[in-house]
Amino acid sequence: MKGSVLAVSPLVSAAFLASACATTSRPPAMPEWSVPENAAVVASAPRDIDDDKMRVPRREEEDKLWPAQGLYVGGEIITTQPLGDFDDGLTLVSPNTDLLLVPELDVGAGIGIYLSYRWRMDEIVLEGSITEHDGESNNPPRDLDTRLLNLDLNWRHYFLEHSPLQPYGLLGVGMSRAEIEDGATDATLTQVEDGELREGININVGAGVALYTLPWVMFYGQAMYRFNRYKTAEGITDELTINGDVDGDTFSLSVGAALRLARGRR
Repeated sequence: MKGSVLAVSPLVSAAFLASACATTSRPPAMPEWSVPENAAVVASAPRDIDDDKMRVPRREEEDKLWPAQGLYVGGEIITTQPLGDFDDGLTLVSPNTDLLLVPELDVGAGIGIYLSYRWRMDEIVLEGSITEHDGESNNPPRDLDTRLLNLDLNWRHYFLEHSPLQPYGLLGVGMSRAEIEDGATDATLTQVEDGELREGININVGAGVALYTLPWVMFYGQAMYRFNRYKTAEGITDELTINGDVDGDTFSLSVGAALRLARGRR
């Protein structure tokens, strides 16, 4: 009995030691972790950058939104209806009894040329124009053909920037002169020369619509009212006295086209 106990003990001891070693060599179990649903997660930096999602637009997108900006040269055909004193007729008298006859004018036609710069939806236009008119005076009766010359600086503001057809409003200022053929005479009505109305001050208001068939080609139609007052006049010998001023208002309709010379700067 005693021998059997001694024989079994080494086997039990060996099994116990093996079990202890196995337990010791096993790594301790790690606790399970969970991320709260509302916890902030640091995002990794994207490898590919999408230009379309950047705040600064690409050049292609700017061209799509603002294709018409730049320096333009243009021309137009104009028809003009004189109003004010050119609709009623007027006679101006100088201190030495020279006369200047302001005729009643018919609707006339002419041309204009301009240079402009457009940025985004605004454009500044520097334009010179000339229109020819048939006219007549009743006191004394005679034909007085008249040429109206204008130099204007206008601002256009466009609408519907995503459309090739863009309406616009116009506001501007300018200077004008009227040349009246055979409009200056003396008190005896024997000497006749050309006369002039000078120092005209204009305020321009209008509207139009522009068609951009291509970003560098534009066609347009426009209506404009020009509020105009002439301050001085020239007769045969000297400057004539004007009591107040001469009303030279006009209403004009025009159609024209423009070609871009240079693209706008960004």
